[in-house]
Amino acid sequence: MKKTISLILSVFMLCSFTLTGCAAETGTSDNDATEIILQIGNPNMTVNGEVKEIDEGRGTVPVIINDRTLLPVRAIVEELGGTVEWNGDTQTVTLNYGSDEVRLTIDSTASYLNGAENTLDVAPAVINERTMLPIRFIAESFKFKVDWNQAEQIVTITKAADENINTETDFNDNLVLINGGTFQLGSPAGEAERDSDETQHEVTVDDFYISKTEVTQREYQSIMGSNPSENRGDNLPVENITWYDAINYCNELSKASGLTPCYAIEGSTVTWNKNANGYRLPTEAEWEYAARANTMTPFSFGDYVKDENANCYNAYGYNNDASGSWVNGYLEHTVSVDNYNTNPFGLYNMHGNVAEWVWDWYGEYNTNTAENPTGAASGNYKVVRGGGWNDFPKHIRSAYRSAFPADVPLYSIGVRIVRSASVSSGTVTSTSNANSDNTPGKVLIAYFSQTGNTDGLASIIEEMTGADIFRIERDVPYSATHNSQGLYAEALTEQRENAIPELKTYLEDAGLDINQYDTILLGYCNWWASIPAPVRSFLTHYDMDGKTIIPFCSMGGGRFGQTISAVAKLAPNSTIKKGLDVTYSSYNRTEIAEWLSESGITAIN
Repeated sequence: MKKTISLILSVFMLCSFTLTGCAAETGTSDNDATEIILQIGNPNMTVNGEVKEIDEGRGTVPVIINDRTLLPVRAIVEELGGTVEWNGDTQTVTLNYGSDEVRLTIDSTASYLNGAENTLDVAPAVINERTMLPIRFIAESFKFKVDWNQAEQIVTITKAADENINTETDFNDNLVLINGGTFQLGSPAGEAERDSDETQHEVTVDDFYISKTEVTQREYQSIMGSNPSENRGDNLPVENITWYDAINYCNELSKASGLTPCYAIEGSTVTWNKNANGYRLPTEAEWEYAARANTMTPFSFGDYVKDENANCYNAYGYNNDASGSWVNGYLEHTVSVDNYNTNPFGLYNMHGNVAEWVWDWYGEYNTNTAENPTGAASGNYKVVRGGGWNDFPKHIRSAYRSAFPADVPLYSIGVRIVRSASVSSGTVTSTSNANSDNTPGKVLIAYFSQTGNTDGLASIIEEMTGADIFRIERDVPYSATHNSQGLYAEALTEQRENAIPELKTYLEDAGLDINQYDTILLGYCNWWASIPAPVRSFLTHYDMDGKTIIPFCSMGGGRFGQTISAVAKLAPNSTIKKGLDVTYSSYNRTEIAEWLSESGITAIN
């Protein structure tokens, strides 16, 4: 892996500061571009072409000790327009630049950016009566660029003109530096309730910055001028956004912050410029690396989900039976982005609350791409990670992969942003293969109903559209026709086994030909935040390539859960449009008509 070198700065010790601490005078204006060049063994630095002594009268030079590059800091920080304070009592150094503050303590790896704790890869130390501090964390916390030339042993620190966050917005750039490394992406074969698309393999990621929290509605509103969320609240995560909305937000936030946008957007094709310094979506590998935080358990907090761990549909627990135990009351909504404990990397809600868009298209892992993988160049469904407030524990595991149409919003999907920690090169292109045509063609209604709720909804849709209809039925009926623990246990076993039960009849038995239909209105009840096994049987029996699937669902509170993802995984070359979910038998004909119209289907009744 191209490891990010840990550069170190030095601050003058007590002889340079009073015991109570004093602020250094500000040098360069915040609006000026500045470039500082230092070389190992050279007592001088070059500031915008002008040669200056680093440590006046002392001859201090940058050195390499134990594979760490040590640089003097006071002059550098002042040249860049910041201030330095030293507290001899607590052995603490406080650096300020604009509205940002970095605080570090001698011999402690705990550092603080605007009060948020981070972990350094090396603790500040006193060497030759100088306090040595990590430049990579400091400089990039203040949004300075750091480059290292190994051949010439030169460090270049750059501050672009007007590269501060726009203080007129409500965005708080509390990104956390994640030191890159090599880890096992995916889940081990013995992990409970894992999916077959989680093949574990070794992956390396470079250093990157990631937001401590999901993007809030206040932050999104301040940049985009709108708030599409269903659960409203300034400090709640923004949701109900598409992947393209998330991409546009990253670009607009970059512009507002004086950074170079990462994405060029042309229709449904997005090109990522890896040389840009703006905000972007994490790759799937970066997301899981940050979520795991050096853990190997299904969740960063352990093997099971308890009430205090995460906001999800925790009924029946993880890898538990169908007894209904461990029910946490199910909040049925999002919570503030800084609720629940952070993971070991200091990140909130990597499990639950809202799922989060990432860069990659969904598909089988390319286990040969081990370094900074970005996924396939094209696809039909984007990957969403982390699970949401209405997902079951298995769906909020570190390794779980959700697949969802890039142009469809959902009330349980939001976004978390990242920035690259070092400048890279090249571009990565993302092209959608999904059919963008809203012409439904010939329509088939295919649905499964166990207790009658989906029966009623399907009948209304048939009446309103005049479309052909097919009822999906299990060849051997479930042991119970009503909601009961016995039915739940039987259905849960099928879910965990990814069972494909034989169906009672198939389309051909009813004189229907799947090849005649362009659009499938697919109905089902939401079981375990996923589709019932007979629907899996239907989707695996027929070729859905090139077809449009529009889901409708009856449920008792979980809404769609992960059902759309389950359909997408079984029909990876189809196109999924926005679905309709209803609570049990609460049918609203006006709502149904609006959904059909949005899908391009004309109601005849």
